[in-house]
Amino acid sequence: MIAKKSRHPRSPRRLGKILAFAFVTVLALVWLVPIMMMLVVSFMPPDQRAPRFGGMLISGVSLQNYVTVFEDAEIVQHFINSMAVTIPSVFLVVAISSLAAFALARLKFFARDIWFYLLIMTLMLPIPTLIVPIFQINKALGLNDSYLGLILPYTALGVPFAIVILRSFFAGFLKEIEEAAILDGCTPFGIYWRVMMPVSWPAIAVVIIWQFMTSWNEFILALVTMNTNQVKPLTLVPLVYSGQFMMRPGPMFAILTLITLPVIVVYYLMQRFMVSGLTSGAVRG
Repeated sequence: MIAKKSRHPRSPRRLGKILAFAFVTVLALVWLVPIMMMLVVSFMPPDQRAPRFGGMLISGVSLQNYVTVFEDAEIVQHFINSMAVTIPSVFLVVAISSLAAFALARLKFFARDIWFYLLIMTLMLPIPTLIVPIFQINKALGLNDSYLGLILPYTALGVPFAIVILRSFFAGFLKEIEEAAILDGCTPFGIYWRVMMPVSWPAIAVVIIWQFMTSWNEFILALVTMNTNQVKPLTLVPLVYSGQFMMRPGPMFAILTLITLPVIVVYYLMQRFMVSGLTSGAVRG
């Protein structure tokens, strides 16, 4: 008679998975609490002064806060301003950082590693300490109250992090594929453009998501640089509904919800590219 296998050795592993799942679920719920509060308050009726029970209970559901936001502010214009700043900065960061990362990972030139370490050191600088110098440079160049006054700083601040991400990806690229491309007559730029970039979507997607989120949500530099209402990005609109003597939480959280939606959409779209890039192989028949 064959004895049945004991399930006891699997019990600790199964218990560990259950505990890990429970821990991750609790963390997700904690992370979602501020988002849920934002959504709840954005649908709060105008006659209610504040939500009850920690900001999670309202007396009813109303769309008046969103109507108020569209009536008080030129939301479409501010949305266009944010897009006019964010999209070029994302494009420039991907283009510049991918070229620099390819050179730092695959080409040999004088003091290559030293340049990379110097680049990493720039990531240690706190961004708020750069606001005043950037403002002075923009003022000297006449870039205040213009899209370029934000596009160029956002690009400069985003390139170092993007280079670190892309260089790690390019450095792990198979050398045999690069040698085969050289035998086929590819130049270094041809290897970069025709071989590495098509299979680099996982790293590029990370850069796009990060740079879009950073440029779209940036507040301090936009507040200092943009003074004309016609060029202000969407992130400055909530200031209209907050202050020492006036506080309108409903419209303020409604505009914050509208600011959050594009980031969620971009992340969802680029996540699909990340999954497809991770599952695709480097060698294609």
